[in-house]
Formats: sequence, structure tokens, C-alpha cells
Amino acid sequence: MKHIAAGLIVLALATAGCHRTTASPAKPAKSAKSPKPAVGKIAVEWFTMPPVAGVSQKDTLIPLLTIEGARYTTCQGMEIPLQKTPEGLTWGLLPSPLAGTTIGYFGPSYPCSIRIVDRTRAAFDQSYSPDTTPPVLMTKAEKPKGLLDAADRRPRKLDDFVGLYYPVWFPWVRMEVRKDGQRYISQEEALAGSKPPLQWMPQGRPQMLTPLADGLGFIGFPGDPHTLAFNETLKRFELVRTDNGIRMPLAKVSPKKKVALPPQPIGIPAWR
Repeated sequence: MKHIAAGLIVLALATAGCHRTTASPAKPAKSAKSPKPAVGKIAVEWFTMPPVAGVSQKDTLIPLLTIEGARYTTCQGMEIPLQKTPEGLTWGLLPSPLAGTTIGYFGPSYPCSIRIVDRTRAAFDQSYSPDTTPPVLMTKAEKPKGLLDAADRRPRKLDDFVGLYYPVWFPWVRMEVRKDGQRYISQEEALAGSKPPLQWMPQGRPQMLTPLADGLGFIGFPGDPHTLAFNETLKRFELVRTDNGIRMPLAKVSPKKKVALPPQPIGIPAWR
């Protein structure tokens, strides 16, 4: 699972910040009309961020999630906790080069803005200054077509993990878990082009998976502290960073199913 971690988790969390969050858990914005999902459910409000000089060249969908009373957004497939501040909802994973990124959200009846702070980008692009970048107004959006659903049945044995997985918030990469004799092996693939028919190219060599002690899931190699497991509360498969709990929800899809990818990027853009 080492190569998967390097492609989907370590790289994403290196961008987001690989350390345990020091902020308190994000609190949901107080509003009588804010989504109130039941336990185990996720509510999502969608916004469109226009192109931002030095950050993105096209419209980008920014989801605002409410999961069990806490607010999150997404970045490279990961669900990033948000901390409530006077300015709105601020990036809650610290330390991070994206610390200071703020979604100016004060309820569904008010305009929503976003200000992206990306100090990694600033180190490589001298035209970009995170300290002087102003917030930009976002517009409300609909759920994108082609978005996959992570809801699934609880696995009863390791063989139930065999299949093809797409990160829900970043479906432009995927991984396959297969069984070879008594071993379980994973293979990451990346999209070779955006025009149909979609073509997927293997990334690196297949990697052997190590079962968890309880037998329901897998753990990565030393140096890649993450697991592939099933979230009993949210009823979904996840890749989870074990040192800070950051999650990447996965949709388990039949290899025979034709997947239509969302037409726009999803999540806060970050330098990679």
C-alpha cells in the first residue's frame, strides 16, 4: 500500500499538512436553516469559485460539508476540518501551508466568499502573494453530475474489500484491491486523459497489503501511517491518516460500471 499512500494520501497531506491538528474540532455555523443531517449522514452545500489569479484557471466546485455537527471542506480528496472564526470557517488542520485559508460562510442566506492561502505555491511562484490575495465571491452551485456515492454495506470479511475504489472528492485517480492466493494486493491508477473513453494508466508496481489486527481492513507500510477501513458510522470505505485522523472517503465501484467524472475540479486548489 506504500505507493497508494504516496499517490493519494502522503502527497495530499504533504500539501495539506501532515501533522496532527492542533485546532479544536470545527463547529458548525449557527443558522436556523443550515443543513442538519442525521447521525451518520452528510449534508453538502456546493459553491462555485471563479478562476483566481495565481491559484486556478477555471471554475472550481467547493463543497462545504456538515458531518456529525462539524464543518469540513475538501482538498485533493481529503476532508479538511474547518474552525469557526469571526472571518467565517478557517482551515483547521495545523500546521499546514494552507493555514489561513478561509471560507467566508455565515449561513445559507448570506453571500459566501473564499480566500486561499497557499505558502507552498508562493515558494515556487513569485507572482503569487498569499498575504495580499483578497477573498473572492463564490456562487451557489448544484451537486455535480457524476459524483460518486460512498455509501456501502459493512464488509464481513477481508474478501469484501476486493474491488475498485475512487476517492469521492477526487475521482481522477483510483485504486484496485485484488486477491492473489492468500495475499491482498493494491494497484493505483491515474487518468490518462479527460476525453471519453476514459483511459487509466497504472502508477508504479502493485503493492502487498497488510491486514489490520481485527481482520477488517488494511494498514500501510511503516512510514505511511494510514489505513483502508470501513467507517461504521458513515457507512463508507475510507483511507484514514492514523496520526491525525484526516479521511479520504472512497466509493467502491464495480469494474464493469462506466464512471462519468464530474465536469469541474472539486475542492480547494493546492500546489502539487
